[in-house]
Parts: sequence; structure tokens; C-alpha cells
Amino acid sequence: MKTIYKFLIFILLFLPVKFLFSQQPDEKRISIEVSVKDGKNQIASVIKSYTISYNRTLITPENNKSGETKAFYISLDFEKQDIPLLKAFVQNKSGLDGQITITDTFGKLPARKIEFKSAVMDLMTDQTTGDYHGMFMNLSCNVLIIDGLKIEH
Repeated sequence: MKTIYKFLIFILLFLPVKFLFSQQPDEKRISIEVSVKDGKNQIASVIKSYTISYNRTLITPENNKSGETKAFYISLDFEKQDIPLLKAFVQNKSGLDGQITITDTFGKLPARKIEFKSAVMDLMTDQTTGDYHGMFMNLSCNVLIIDGLKIEH
């Protein structure tokens, strides 16, 4: 009977320690990077996530002929504030070409590439609260190429 009690005490004492060590945080599996070409300089930045949307209702026969309507929207959520990238978009009003690359650090998923042409910054948000800091940027563009598929309006 004493052996059973010792065994139960051993399990109760050391099993939680095993669970603590087994729950160590994993490294990030998906790496997402945005890069733009500003003249001769290539500016790259790590982002946490991105969202792409398309708004066809903005396109009317009048503004479609002029090519001024930018119906593709890209929202970028940065891991940290990126002043060189922000400066590139602020200084270049005509738009920048760039790409978003998504890679699986474990090598199990295929890499993805999203290219954008003549992107301009429509919105930028910089937020700091206590121990959190984030920067969000919304871009609009005319042409989007998703894994080699060119989408134009």
C-alpha cells in the first residue's frame, strides 16, 4: 500500500512539471514579408498578417477609362513600426510596386507570392498600449498578381 501512495505522490509532483516543459512556445511556422521597390532601394518588412479585398462597385465606366480607380485593397498588420517603408509610401504619391511573400518555415506548405502594382497608401494606423505596439497600413492598387494569376479591373 505504501508503494502505491509513493507512486501517486510521485505522479502528482512530477507530472505537472512534464506538462510545463511540453508546452514551450513553438517557433512561428508561417513567415510573411512585404517588400517594395523605391527607386533603386528594396525595402522589406516582416508582417503578422495581410488581407486582400476587391471592390468592383467602385468601378464605373467613367473612371475605368481613366484608370484612376484602385479597386484592390491590401491591409498589412506589422509586427513593429517600419519607418523606412512608411517613408517610401509617403514620399511616392504615384505608387510603388511590391510583393508579399508567404513561406512555411517547416517547408511543408508551398510558398506563395502576391504582387501589387502602383500601390498607394490610403490609411496608416499606429497604436501603442502598455506592452503592445502595432502598425497597420492599407494600400490600394490597380493590378494584383496572386501566385502568377494576374487580376485587373
